[in-house]
Parts: sequence; structure tokens; C-alpha cells
Amino acid sequence: MVKLVAALAAVLLLAACSESAPGTAVPTSAAADRSGPVDAKVPVELRPVLSVDPPGSPTGPDALEGDDGVYRVAPSIGEFTRFEDVGVEETPTGGWAINLKLPPDSTMLFADWTSKHVGEQLAIVVDGKLLIAPMIQSAITGGAVQVSDPEFTEATARELARSITG
Repeated sequence: MVKLVAALAAVLLLAACSESAPGTAVPTSAAADRSGPVDAKVPVELRPVLSVDPPGSPTGPDALEGDDGVYRVAPSIGEFTRFEDVGVEETPTGGWAINLKLPPDSTMLFADWTSKHVGEQLAIVVDGKLLIAPMIQSAITGGAVQVSDPEFTEATARELARSITG
């Protein structure tokens, strides 16, 4: 799995986006050229971040090592194994973003949770490893999730998308 640099985690956004988000969609793999669901090879856990301790702090079952410290996390709000769509796109500001479209059965759960936790971090965990812990910028009610950063390159965005889906 990919560990992203600490500087990215500090400024990442987890924000709602519309069905017609601006930018040019770029598939994450040849398989993404087709429309339809993408099955993650390993369940994706979304775990609320309780605190971030300095690097080298003691770890345990609810502590995940990140590049910039040890993330103390709450239990997962759910395991996500299927996405309606996964892709990357260049943003209007020149950075890159990962776009995830949740299936209808996950959309309501995610909408309810994000509406109560705006301004908090949510760890994206795959196979017990912290991939990234973006900040929730607004309630995500339509199931369209965008993780973006002006520092993301196309390669960084593609690598993160591949890590999420396996």
C-alpha cells in the first residue's frame, strides 16, 4: 500500500461533488474505461480520526501509523467493498482528485455520518493500513466523494485510487 507524505494529509479535502464535477475525468485503469461498479479487492474502512499523536507513539488496535504521526481512530463507520465508479481528474486549480461514487446502499449511511462530522478527519484504511486521512469539508449527501489536493500529481492520484480499489 502507498503511504502518502504528511504534507498532503494536512490539506486534503473530502468534499461533496456533483454528478457533473468540473475537470476532465481520467480512468484509473483500463477496467475503469467501462461504466459500472468497481469491486474493491479488500474492504475499504472509513474510520473517524480521534487524534494524531507524534511519530513513535505507542500503537495498538485502534492506532494507525501515518507519515506524520500515529492516528488514533474510532471503529469504522462501515466497510465499503463496491463503488459505482472510481476515477481521477485534474481540478480547475491544476491539482488532481480521486472521485468515488458510492452505491445507493452506502450513500444514506455516508450522508448521515458526514452531515454530523463536518470539519473532522476520516481515515481511509485498506487492509489495516492508513492510506490517507482527509478532512470532511461538507456533508456528502449524493454519494459522490472527492479526495483532492493541489499538490496531487496525476501519478499520486492514480496510485491512491488503485490502493483504494486494490
